[in-house]
Amino acid sequence: MDKHLFDDAIGEVPPSTVDVDAVIVRGRRAVRLRRVANPAVAAGVAVVALTGAVAYTLTGGSGGAAPVGGSSGTTSAVSPSPTTPAGSKVSTPSVITVDDKVPPPQCGGRLESAAEAAARLTLAATNAVKAQRPDLDLSANPAGDYPAGTPHGPLDFHQVNPTDPTAELSICDTAATFEAWATTTAADGTGNIFFLMSPTWYDGLGPMCDYPGLGTRLSCVAETGPKGEEVIKQTADMGNGITMNQVLVHRTDGTRLLVQSENVDTTGKSGNASTTPQPPLTLDQLVAISVDPALTMFPG
Repeated sequence: MDKHLFDDAIGEVPPSTVDVDAVIVRGRRAVRLRRVANPAVAAGVAVVALTGAVAYTLTGGSGGAAPVGGSSGTTSAVSPSPTTPAGSKVSTPSVITVDDKVPPPQCGGRLESAAEAAARLTLAATNAVKAQRPDLDLSANPAGDYPAGTPHGPLDFHQVNPTDPTAELSICDTAATFEAWATTTAADGTGNIFFLMSPTWYDGLGPMCDYPGLGTRLSCVAETGPKGEEVIKQTADMGNGITMNQVLVHRTDGTRLLVQSENVDTTGKSGNASTTPQPPLTLDQLVAISVDPALTMFPG
């Protein structure tokens, strides 16, 4: 996961609020986790060392956000993955805290494996995009290669593990996120769509519109979604004729979701010029996608 993906999310956060460079890193960083689960589940728990922690730099509902990345040695408690009668693997991690932040309650329940979640989210995101723009053709975006040199199909969700890209983590592991990209093609040209998803580890989004934005911010509006979601809608001028529409949503189901769309066929940070007059998806269309019930980390 490159730092620029999170720069795309919120720009540079003021040092007095969150030090982005201290929190978002691709290199080695550590996350200090402590288990607060019922001791009865302690037996058989695998302790996995985490480095290169990647996390949202978002505030909690009561003000400033402490960084998710720590500075000392790290362990993460992850429960073993039981097998359902049908043979599909699920994981039930112990409840963990990171500094003063807590996981959503859904993380204490029965979870999909990362592979199961990725397959489900790929279908859900494709359907949600097509519901808004059925005329869009979706194709692989080279910006979405992960690990480097490994391509993914259009809106092909995959877990990003900054420590070991080949290892699958619990979907509630704070080091992991899910992402997906696609290049879009329509009569007026090509653009792109990007998704970034994770369980939320904060009470809310905080005053995001008060933070410095990415590029030249053209607009930023905070609103409430149809089911009580916290929604931040932003538009930015990225240069070279590129406009970025972006929606960040804190959902009541424990999901944090960022969706953005740009009028360039790769990414606004590629240095390329725009390839279509406007982003393929408007802010309102991105909101409709982001609050789609199927786009959740915790189905059922």
